[in-house]
Amino acid sequence: MNRRNYKRLGMLFAAGAAICYGVSGITGKLAYGGGGNTISILVYRNMISVLLLFLILKTRRISIGVTKRQLAGLAYLGVQGGFITAVLMYSSFQYISVGLATCTHFCFPVIVACIYVFIFKEKLSRTKTLALLLAFAGVWFFLESNAVMDPKGLALAFASGVSNAIFLTAMDKLGLKSLNGFVISFYGCIFSGISLTIFGVLAGYDLSGGMLPVGWFYVIIGAVLVSALANAMVPAAVRYVGPTVAGIFGILEPVISVLLSVLILREPFGLRSLLGASLVLSAAAMLTLEKEPAETGRIMEEI
Repeated sequence: MNRRNYKRLGMLFAAGAAICYGVSGITGKLAYGGGGNTISILVYRNMISVLLLFLILKTRRISIGVTKRQLAGLAYLGVQGGFITAVLMYSSFQYISVGLATCTHFCFPVIVACIYVFIFKEKLSRTKTLALLLAFAGVWFFLESNAVMDPKGLALAFASGVSNAIFLTAMDKLGLKSLNGFVISFYGCIFSGISLTIFGVLAGYDLSGGMLPVGWFYVIIGAVLVSALANAMVPAAVRYVGPTVAGIFGILEPVISVLLSVLILREPFGLRSLLGASLVLSAAAMLTLEKEPAETGRIMEEI
């Protein structure tokens, strides 16, 4: 296979991963209709994901051995990403559309930029400044939107973006990037599943598993889309086209969520919401492109 074909295959993997992530949000909303609640859906999705990831790791003969320090970091990431971020995101689905929630959540690249600028004293470039202005303008359009929305839902979705930004920053600073992606996901699902179960029991959520068959169907589909498919496609995409181009294709995730929430769930998404989403996603794309501008330009020319 020549270099151009590898690039095309990488773009296909990147787009496929984004589509899987986008569809998984829809399956979560549909699982509510099958008798699930925020915590039960996430608990059983993590349990199924742990089994799937274990089979994948064994099949590919990938070691799950980690150091005590790495285990502590993975435990934190599991709680921050799989518990806090996921609960905030899925809770927002009860108040606003999946499309609006996903687009609001996608403010996290801008928040990551803010963290590195204000906490780690990274230089605030023109691109970052413009991205911040676009993101704030996008949020304003959301607030002034004519779509049906609950401020609580918007706040939960935004908080999930903040939580995800903290998660990504922690992954960068904890030195876990060298670990295999499936290993990180495996331990993340274990620790997030444990924390979700403890929280669910203490908060009085029904975790008896009494969902209708259709609810279980959507939970399983969501687990397969993320654990077995998307988590396998992302490393392949990064390998073939690099992190920058793979990140650009990640913008497809909220686009897919918006389209499916309107077509399948019949959720409203007004013109102002569309403008707000476009501004937020443009800000995210600008920050992704700024990471490796020279490399991105070279790759785009070759493609």
